[in-house]
Amino acid sequence: MPFSQGPFAFTNAGINSANEVGSVYGLARPSASWNRYTILYVGKTGNLRKRLQEHFNNPPVSGITHFFAEVHGTEAGRTQREYALIQEFKPVGNILLR
Repeated sequence: MPFSQGPFAFTNAGINSANEVGSVYGLARPSASWNRYTILYVGKTGNLRKRLQEHFNNPPVSGITHFFAEVHGTEAGRTQREYALIQEFKPVGNILLR
């Protein structure tokens, strides 16, 4: 996985373990291949924990079981990384939002 942190369980406990930092994140589910994940949605935020809680209450796509994240200190860095990850994975959640 190209994310620097994860996978973490997409549960209240998993989300509460996330830091309140600027991050790029991926919402995922296990794939058919052992120890692999399908990225369903990629996003960026200034507060990872708060944004994950919002997604937990109102998911952008169904089937999310895990999340990945990586810290980026600047908005420009988050925007560039989010774009690169969307291009790499072409997540269904991002494509549906177009």
